[in-house]
Amino acid sequence: FSWLVDLGVHDACFVGAAAMSVRAGSGSACSNWLEDQKSDDSSSSSESSGCSRWCNWGSLVAGISNFAIQYNYACASIATAVMLSHDDLTSHRLRPDYPEPNWAKEFLLSVVFIGSVVGMLIMGYLGDLLGLRPALIVTNSMIVLGALASALLSWGSDGEVWGVIMVGRFVLGMGVGGNYPLSAAKASHAVPMHEAIAKTGAAFFWQGPGGISPYLLGLLLMDLPKFGDAIDTSVQFRTLLGVGAIPALVVLLATSQEKDDTHPIERREGQLAVALQSPAHWRTLIGTAGTWFFFDVAYYGTVIFSPTILSSVFGAQESLRDVATRAAALCCLGMLGTALGLLVFLPMIGAKALNTVGLALASLLFGLFAVVYHLHPHQSSLLFSCLCLLIFTLQIGPNVATFLLPVVAFPEEVRSTFHGLSAAAAKLGAMTGALLFPIVNERYGVPAVMAAQAVVCAVGALLSHCAVREVDIAGENEDSDDEPLFGFQH
Repeated sequence: FSWLVDLGVHDACFVGAAAMSVRAGSGSACSNWLEDQKSDDSSSSSESSGCSRWCNWGSLVAGISNFAIQYNYACASIATAVMLSHDDLTSHRLRPDYPEPNWAKEFLLSVVFIGSVVGMLIMGYLGDLLGLRPALIVTNSMIVLGALASALLSWGSDGEVWGVIMVGRFVLGMGVGGNYPLSAAKASHAVPMHEAIAKTGAAFFWQGPGGISPYLLGLLLMDLPKFGDAIDTSVQFRTLLGVGAIPALVVLLATSQEKDDTHPIERREGQLAVALQSPAHWRTLIGTAGTWFFFDVAYYGTVIFSPTILSSVFGAQESLRDVATRAAALCCLGMLGTALGLLVFLPMIGAKALNTVGLALASLLFGLFAVVYHLHPHQSSLLFSCLCLLIFTLQIGPNVATFLLPVVAFPEEVRSTFHGLSAAAAKLGAMTGALLFPIVNERYGVPAVMAAQAVVCAVGALLSHCAVREVDIAGENEDSDDEPLFGFQH
């Protein structure tokens, strides 16, 4: 567990970013720090310490932004489970404390994704147009507004409560979506490519703790003194939703402490428009957006069917504590996969190979799952093991690589915009999986769903192999004499 802590704590303490300078041949991080403090050359010292301060705030903002992303996505699941429970139990035979209208069942999940797509497209572009600092302030303000509105303004009848939450989640979705490209651009700003990949990966790791935190908070809330079913439920779901504003507030505070000198590379008037018209960038987008789209189709299809598999293993009636504990366990498995992907496999084989191999392996596992479910539909323990292996594989490979590929694929002056476009394609894939696979399941059954996901992953692996060229994590590409393909150099 210590190396997991080291990854997070070192990044939060800004040691990881300094340590990357060792790989670039600039010497010991500690000696560099001492040199910056003791240097007699005032101009050099001033420049170095200024960069150090920017890296400090940049690492903090990028890491907490990713924490906010996944917390606010995940908290809806446990908050909804709380609202649909009675006496801390969930079952179709029990009348929930906050009955969910049919329209909420159909649109509550989708509205967050729709908001995310809007935020990714708009805020990604604003990050390149206006600069990262003002864009981060706007997008995290939307997260704060959406989270607090969901928690504090959702009163009245059941329909009114769910309606306010839906509106709040849309606003929050725009903010969370904007944090995707802005956090990646922030972590990779004004550093060499090898360091940009390392820092962006370290920031991305914090999505794992963000994803598990709502379930741990839910377990804590269940241990509080009881005042009555309706009151307990109200306190629990409002706390879960409202706490999502805290990491965004921290980002706002940290961003406000920055000097207004973190604007992207200086451009002549109209230079961004010219860069956005480059055919090479749009060809590159086929690889980065396409593979992320297919990954999210498969990933969210798996997420949707996880409750079905878990209920077959553990029974249909569960306590909220059971729901939170099992979800937290799956999150821990995902965090382990993400950490291994970042620390072990990414430096070994690079982002493109990690993406391609991960999707290809996931395709095989989905096919295996389909066969096992068809032949042994009642072997719950075996199915649960297959589910865990699938989640681990998706997390260790494409979940890491799809977030990093736009960073290595696009130059800094358009990185935020095209990362936002790639991420928006991913959320469209998530909506596709969320809407399509239940229909396939109803008509043809779970084996057909898993077989379809196997095909989706295979297509994603093929696209990753053909449309994306590898970038050497240890060096730059400017010295290559080969022609670029889809924006990548040999």
